[in-house]
Amino acid sequence: MKTVLAACATFVVLTLLVSAQAPAPSDQPTTASGCLTATRAFQQARMKEAGTPLAREKYDAVLRDKTEFAKACIAKLPLDSLPPAELLPLANLYSEAGQPDLATTTMQKALDVSRAVPEDHAKVLVAAVRAMMRQPVSESRNAAAEKLVGQVEALPATFVRERLEAHGTLNSYYRADDIDAGIITHSTRIIELNKALTPEQRVPPMSNMLVAAYENLAEALAGQEQNAKALDILRRASVELAGVPGVAERLTPTVERYQLVGMPGAAIQAPTWLNAPAGTTKIDMKGSVTWVQFTAHWCGPCRESYPAVGRMLQKFGSKGFRVVMATQFYGYFESRRNLAPADELAAITEYFPKHGITVPIAVADNIPPVTENGKTVRAINVNDASYKVSGIPQIQLIDKKGNIRLIMIGFDEANEAKMAALIERLLKE
Repeated sequence: MKTVLAACATFVVLTLLVSAQAPAPSDQPTTASGCLTATRAFQQARMKEAGTPLAREKYDAVLRDKTEFAKACIAKLPLDSLPPAELLPLANLYSEAGQPDLATTTMQKALDVSRAVPEDHAKVLVAAVRAMMRQPVSESRNAAAEKLVGQVEALPATFVRERLEAHGTLNSYYRADDIDAGIITHSTRIIELNKALTPEQRVPPMSNMLVAAYENLAEALAGQEQNAKALDILRRASVELAGVPGVAERLTPTVERYQLVGMPGAAIQAPTWLNAPAGTTKIDMKGSVTWVQFTAHWCGPCRESYPAVGRMLQKFGSKGFRVVMATQFYGYFESRRNLAPADELAAITEYFPKHGITVPIAVADNIPPVTENGKTVRAINVNDASYKVSGIPQIQLIDKKGNIRLIMIGFDEANEAKMAALIERLLKE
């Protein structure tokens, strides 16, 4: 297969073997930074070629090919004569090649040689945080990254931007991994550091990171029954980020979502249902303590929540607790594209039980996008609209009176005990 790599000036065409023996390109970069650019361009081109939505098996194949590409590029480098400036790109390249030990060793060399000049050391520390978080997910990786951020914090107070960039890197990864403790720690620090910035410094990409910190912190706190505090943080953002355009517009949907807490939960409705009596069109929220979860067959974090859902049902299902899920047709399933609703329904009818989910699932129709003010906008179904869904999994706990008591975005296993305690309290009301 031949892939054109427009983003890489070092070569134009590569012959790729989709096996573990992918050869090195004939026009090989001779620097670590060149190899790193080529490797990332290679992966980007392969991802584009694979198309979207990307099935897991194709994604894994792309990663394997990228790893072999990086290894082949490293093998051609003059490693013994690389200048100090190439050490950090080499560390990143080792990460792309799936060699985290070599990445860590090389990263430490880069840090050691930069210590003499504080400005250089600050830049390398921030880059090292980013490089560390590209390594395979593990608690030791996170701990190593936290240690690097601690070193950034130990720099003179003038290095505010570097502090923000380091905390922002960890904050984005913790948000992606739904690790609330990390989100709260780093979002809080970013909001504190914002006070030291001038209006001229609150520009993209810095301003985007600042707004995300307010939103991420609010979502994490709301998921831990601190809804009032979450709303306060969201409302403070426009004041504390004065001069940053679009803050209120970006955060208004999030404010509206958490304003639902304490309000009656809307019935979940759909023309198609799984695991529900024939003729079901909606399920009202009153009468039971209800875990309402928005989910999808393509959603990895959703799958991670399913074992906890099973444990909750096993513990509380006989005491008046139930789970209702909501999804929709997407027109595809794994690698199968352009599926008719009947075919996708058959696929998810098998999919959810394989993951232990046999609760009622509302399946909304796939509504085509609409055009508003000349822009294509994703149309949302009635359930998403009722609960202000913007990302999944989104979980609501609803009391026997039908009122929403908690909204959680994502699922952090560390919160399972707190969720169980809340369910137990609601069942006693």
